[in-house]
Amino acid sequence: MDMNRFVHRISAWGAVILTAALLSFTGLSAASAAAPSGASAAALAAANVGKSAGTCANTPSYNTLGGAQFETSCSGGGSGGPEYWCADFAQWVWANSGFSTAGLNAGAASFQQYGQQNGTQHTQAGYQPQLGDAIEYASTKDSLIHHVAVVTALNADGSVTTANGDWNGDPSTTTMAAWAVSSQVVSITIPASELAVGSQPSSVDPADGYYIAGYTTPVAASSNPYTPTAVCGAGFSVVDSHSLGGAEVYLLYSGATQQNCVTTMVNTPTGPVSLNATLSVQGGASASNPGSYTYYAGPVTLAAPAACVMWGGTYQGTTWTSGWSHCG
Repeated sequence: MDMNRFVHRISAWGAVILTAALLSFTGLSAASAAAPSGASAAALAAANVGKSAGTCANTPSYNTLGGAQFETSCSGGGSGGPEYWCADFAQWVWANSGFSTAGLNAGAASFQQYGQQNGTQHTQAGYQPQLGDAIEYASTKDSLIHHVAVVTALNADGSVTTANGDWNGDPSTTTMAAWAVSSQVVSITIPASELAVGSQPSSVDPADGYYIAGYTTPVAASSNPYTPTAVCGAGFSVVDSHSLGGAEVYLLYSGATQQNCVTTMVNTPTGPVSLNATLSVQGGASASNPGSYTYYAGPVTLAAPAACVMWGGTYQGTTWTSGWSHCG
């Protein structure tokens, strides 16, 4: 029997009734937690228009959920630096809107592969984009997918508005990191006549030769009966998250107690798997919860009233750890 899951259930039960209020504080709705919708993803993407890659950017910013980056926008590149982050942004939007992100990564092409694997890839000429869909752009220069955006509005004139991470970077830059720290989330509207797969939207930089390669609709995350806030307890709110493919690691914070909490949650629970949740306070204590669990690892909780934290998790063979961030 998964005994520590039983203990977790007892401690988490009292926090379940508070989930709606806590989700409201983080910017998510109770409805999106129970039944993710394209509208919730569209709203979250639109709310972050104007944001940069994160606190690493030339114009530092926190996303609307309080995170210092979108997935690994500031830390996934060479030597742990900034990376091209359009896919990071789209993945972050889906993950925080209740959709599965299994198989997604920092490559824009992973969204096409996700759609093919889940049967939600749309390449037919007459497909009408839906709220929350990802749009994959390939280039006429090499036919490879280079960019992904999220549909944020379906307009009365038939046009579609999108949120594009990692857009409008400094054109004089010559490195990935330099582009990433100079770009931001930009809203672009595509005319109705230019929405068909294969079209080259006039509102998208023609110099890149970008054309629409396809649309991908996200699929709902699994029915894991637990939420990060229920696992960590009353007063905690999600401030950041990172996908491990088949699981998501969450960082939460309680303003009342000045404590951080980390839990790694399986997207599709089918039985015990190797999991871990880790948390370290700069200059202070560290905690982890390695083991074989069905639903989640953790919670691991430490106080960090005036210090940075390093957080992360493990799902089967995949391990990720942040840099020092979320400094008190």
